[in-house]
Amino acid sequence: MPDTKQDTDQLLQQFQQSQAKPTCSECGTYEPWGLSSWCPQCGFYPKLGKCVGHSDVDGQPLEQPQPQTIWELIPAWGWVLGVGTLASIGVSIWGRFYSEDPGQLCLWTITQATAGLMMFLIGHFIAYLNAVSRSADFGILSIIVTPFKIWRPAIRRFPEGAWKLDLAVWGLTLVVGAFAIVGGFEFNSLFKDWGVKKTANVNLLASVVDQAKSAEGEGGADNLEDALNDFAGGTEEEGAASSEKAKAAAAAAAAQAAVSAPEEEPKPEPEPVVEPETVPLLEYDCLLVGYSALPNGTIDAVLLASSYNKHLVYAGYIRGSELPEEVRQEWQKRLPKLKQQKPFVKTSQVATWIKPRITLKVSSEGWTDTTHRLIKPQFVSVLQEISLD
Repeated sequence: MPDTKQDTDQLLQQFQQSQAKPTCSECGTYEPWGLSSWCPQCGFYPKLGKCVGHSDVDGQPLEQPQPQTIWELIPAWGWVLGVGTLASIGVSIWGRFYSEDPGQLCLWTITQATAGLMMFLIGHFIAYLNAVSRSADFGILSIIVTPFKIWRPAIRRFPEGAWKLDLAVWGLTLVVGAFAIVGGFEFNSLFKDWGVKKTANVNLLASVVDQAKSAEGEGGADNLEDALNDFAGGTEEEGAASSEKAKAAAAAAAAQAAVSAPEEEPKPEPEPVVEPETVPLLEYDCLLVGYSALPNGTIDAVLLASSYNKHLVYAGYIRGSELPEEVRQEWQKRLPKLKQQKPFVKTSQVATWIKPRITLKVSSEGWTDTTHRLIKPQFVSVLQEISLD
């Protein structure tokens, strides 16, 4: 009998459960909620239509996969961006050490900066088009006025369209690297390669003009061209028609023409043998005032004048063998056409004097204290000729 009663109770309980409705439509549980407004089993909230508090029906919280290594912390698009940025920096370093001369270095800098700027502008413009297509708040000036605001729609869609940011960042890295790492803006080498000559500095030009005007007296020349000719003695044809006194002075100068090269600079007293310190060379703009030539017509030396305390003075000479071959060949044809009778500056040197036309840049350790001449001037480059028009 007891067994029969137990079976009857079980059947009755199963019947009641089958007739009763589940308390939660989400998980189908019959567990009463009590005073709660949500299912204690799954956290279903009928008024919100979603589960709160619990993550699954079984009551076990869902375990989110956690990154195991640092490589998993960075998303794939971040790796692409980082590797491309490092590659852009590597290009800058490689270009810095690959270029052998200032001309190549400058060309590399310009090329890399231009390519990087184009990449940045393309990425920035595409981001602008994307922003304009999604909002009416952007105008044509937004691409310049609010550049960071333009990128917000593109960043919100990450990682979709991440290539636009990659292109802009890589381009900007190339531009910065061109100036900060390569740093090859040697404008002098550009002028040399393109045949463009720089103008002599204002001090030299002013000293030349003052030197020419100092020869003007009452009833003197009316313009700078005539003043220069008056001061320097005019051309060879004008010298041939000058007074007997000028002819006698020319004959006396010709008698001393046996000295083909200018006077040697006074040599300093020998010093004890010590490790010499490297003296930084300074650059000076000079005027070519004369030259001496060997019997075969080859230039033996060129004489220089430069501005010292705002006065044009004889500054020394450069041996013809120390000039670049192309410059020496050009001057051998050019200088004889500029001959004149007297030197443009006061000097005791003996040479063939020329009109003040050709300017050049030299490097030197500085001026001597006694003779006020440049110490061992070395040729650097040819500057623009003085225009007297």
